[in-house]
Amino acid sequence: MNATNDSTILSLKTKKQVKELAQMRAKQLGIPLGTLVNAFLRDLGQTGEVHFTIAAPITPKMAKIIEEMRAEITSGETYGPFNLEEAEAFLDDIPYEPDNKN
Repeated sequence: MNATNDSTILSLKTKKQVKELAQMRAKQLGIPLGTLVNAFLRDLGQTGEVHFTIAAPITPKMAKIIEEMRAEITSGETYGPFNLEEAEAFLDDIPYEPDNKN
């Protein structure tokens, strides 16, 4: 193997939209797409594992919930600590209110 140039070309087909979305996400991370592909392939080769994560952006509703939770923690208006059985009982006692605002 030539130590000065041990690179090879990998050619693959993907939908244009998939490539553009991947390039956009890579740019958001500040990492070239080729570098991410190389890291993925290296990790796959070394571990034999593939990990997928979809991180949803925080919605305004979720941001409000987080803000309310932080305020409750700060004011001491929290419950617990619970063991597993106590936590399940506590959650079972909360009335179910479906959110039909999808």
